[in-house]
Amino acid sequence: MDSPQGGDQLHEGTEALEHGDWAGARRAFEHVLDGGEPPGEAVAAEGLGLALWFEGQVPQGIAWRERAVTGYVAQRRFGDAARVAVWVSEQHQLAGRPSAARGWLARAARIIDGTPMSEGHGWVAVGRAQQAASVEEQAAQAERAHRIGRETGAEDLEILALSLLGQAELTAGHREPGLRLLEEAMVAATAGRIRNIHTMGSAYCHLVMACAEAEEWERAREWCEHVEHFAQAHRAAPLLGVCRTVHADVLVATGHWSEAEEALESALASHARAIPELSVPALATLAELRIHQGRLREAEQLLSGREEHPSSLRALALLHVAEGRPHVAVSLLERGLSETEGHAVRTTQLLAALVDATLAAGDLAAAEAAAESLHRIAGESEMRLGSARADLAAARLALATGDRDAAAELARRALRAFGAMAMPLDAALARLDLARAVMGVSPDLAREEVLAAQGVFRDLGASRELDAAARLLRELGGGTGPRPRNGGELTSREHEVLDLIALGMSNARIARALSISEKTAGHHVSRILMKLGVHNRAEAAAHAAGRETKGGGSRGGIGNE
Repeated sequence: MDSPQGGDQLHEGTEALEHGDWAGARRAFEHVLDGGEPPGEAVAAEGLGLALWFEGQVPQGIAWRERAVTGYVAQRRFGDAARVAVWVSEQHQLAGRPSAARGWLARAARIIDGTPMSEGHGWVAVGRAQQAASVEEQAAQAERAHRIGRETGAEDLEILALSLLGQAELTAGHREPGLRLLEEAMVAATAGRIRNIHTMGSAYCHLVMACAEAEEWERAREWCEHVEHFAQAHRAAPLLGVCRTVHADVLVATGHWSEAEEALESALASHARAIPELSVPALATLAELRIHQGRLREAEQLLSGREEHPSSLRALALLHVAEGRPHVAVSLLERGLSETEGHAVRTTQLLAALVDATLAAGDLAAAEAAAESLHRIAGESEMRLGSARADLAAARLALATGDRDAAAELARRALRAFGAMAMPLDAALARLDLARAVMGVSPDLAREEVLAAQGVFRDLGASRELDAAARLLRELGGGTGPRPRNGGELTSREHEVLDLIALGMSNARIARALSISEKTAGHHVSRILMKLGVHNRAEAAAHAAGRETKGGGSRGGIGNE
């Protein structure tokens, strides 16, 4: 039996965990472990591991929870031992150690082998759902875990399993059932029915990641705000990184690129402190953003060494298309598609990119096959975004085969869908394809569509797409449209930085001249290039010189950074 003092320390540590006081929890559990009282050691080791994990000390957190498993087994608390072993398995999976993850899941299963049905069996089902090779298996194991949670009265298990089941349904393309399950899980989680703080974090993680993967931007934005508040209130470093990556995906899709960059930088900083292996999706998102901005070398550097990670495949393919190597892009996308069976969302993402890559490679037959597969899967899954992508892909195929009437109708449908989902880049791309379809019969309408798209590209800072719009305007015989934004739209600080760029200063020299960090100087330079619609510092300097010639002069005063 625990000593009164040991019991008090365990209670104090548990209370601290529930309130997100990781340092207080750590001190209380360390006190119990220093006392060397076996009955409380397993609980204290688990609690210490959890506190360390939330602080971002992930390896140490895993080590202590591994020790907790041994302690629980020694006390014949097999359900608790299996639960913690599944958590350790999940952490190894996230860290890119699949063999260790499988080993710990096997250990969890062996621990409860031959024991009466209990909560521990449900946690093993959760582990199997997380490591499932197919969406069908994930759904089956999540359903089993949910049933066991209800039968045993383990609400933490029940709600976490519900979030996994919703994620599986959404992944498979069953939009409405998946969203209903996820919303039920979110309501249960926020109503205080989950007592274990780590289970709460895991449920939140599944919820926001599922919505981002399914590209349900409105729900993802709403849930990210809630999870961000939870993560900040509890100073949960790993969860902050995941949430901000998801939030960045939302911001990119909905056209808030500057805010997306800030979210991605914050996510990468959180991952660097906690679980570096989780940074790949954030890097892939940032790389895709750099491709749109025409900063291909930076995108290449971000993706270097991550060529085999599934999250990087689409970004790598887009980079190869942008660099004029569509055949390489086709190979990458086909490899990615071979691993997405049953995953409707990822499949439609890769198929849409494959249509573009095969068209760029001149393989109309392959493009037609990819477009047909995309249309079929989007129709079966009832995903709005999948259907919009399928229409846009079909429009591009129709343009390539000369069927401009069909291309125009499909592009209009895609434009309406992307507009309804508040996705400005995709809507503007649909406008370009609509312009290409109608330019032969209605050049004035085509020009209006290109100019509307051009304005969006300029506002976003999408320089590659801006170049495409300019080329299309030249084909229409109308020049390149309105001039890029003028310097008057820059902030006072950005005017100062632009003047220093015109003097040939590097970011480091600009930072010293303005008493700001070099990183901040780089951010200012990037925003200036985007606002001016120019590609490099030389063009920005030429713009500044042109402003001087017109009598604009250098703007004085210190603006906000």
